[in-house]
Amino acid sequence: MTGLGTLLFLVGIGVLIFGLLRFRKRNWPKKKTQIVIISSILAIIIGIGIIPTAEEEASNEKPKQEEKTKEVTVTPILKTENTFTTNDDGTIVIEGKTNPGAEVRVVFSNIPDVVGTADDDGAFSFSVNSFDKAQDVVLSIMIDGKTEEQTLSLKLSPGYESKLAAKAEEERLAAEKAEEARIEQEKIAAEEKRAADAKVAAEKKAEEARIAQEKKATEKRVAAEKKAAETKRANEQRAASAPSTSNEQGEMVYITATGKRYHYDQNCRGLNNSNGETTVTIAQAKAQGLTLCGFE
Repeated sequence: MTGLGTLLFLVGIGVLIFGLLRFRKRNWPKKKTQIVIISSILAIIIGIGIIPTAEEEASNEKPKQEEKTKEVTVTPILKTENTFTTNDDGTIVIEGKTNPGAEVRVVFSNIPDVVGTADDDGAFSFSVNSFDKAQDVVLSIMIDGKTEEQTLSLKLSPGYESKLAAKAEEERLAAEKAEEARIEQEKIAAEEKRAADAKVAAEKKAEEARIAQEKKATEKRVAAEKKAAETKRANEQRAASAPSTSNEQGEMVYITATGKRYHYDQNCRGLNNSNGETTVTIAQAKAQGLTLCGFE
């Protein structure tokens, strides 16, 4: 229509010019010239009416562009099952059909998403290993900015469920055994600590007893030595103050039935183990072959 309007407009202009030129030369009849001019004006008016304006062209072009865009945009399609089941080894395969080249994504709840691209025939397939939890996932198809989603139910095969149960039982038993071993080890360590503490306490007590015994023996020895020294000094003083030998010979001393010493002091350390003392004179003691005790 745009070409026809332009053509009529140009033809009308040309005929009009031609008619005017011929009329000026006066070689055309006046009536004929009027017909040509009227026809030219009509052609021009019709052509102008047919030629679209810029706004009309833009409005006409926009639907074409929209129509073209509409033709390019692809609506996602998705053909797949709603339920998939693992094999007895725990592998699950998710597959289906969609638009060629579409982005395919599987959204899991406990593992990272799986993403891929449909092949030239629109086929897609995902294999997930060690799938150990039945769950619902979202299968998402995206192409040309549009998305189609479908919820899939993923289940475990009875054989794989049995394997998972057996594995869980093994792990439970192993954990119990490890806990028992830990408790037993703690008991052994505690018993060893108690034994070590008891040994240290016994050694400390024995050392304290030894020190106390040594201290007591030392105190007893010092006391005996002090007493012996005092007795000796007393005997020496008595001997120095004695008037004569006869009196010394008549001085009384202490002897034992089996001893070989005589004693001035009945509390002399040399008499500690005696079963009884007898009082005699020094002369009698010496007559029996007895000598003065070394402690006096």
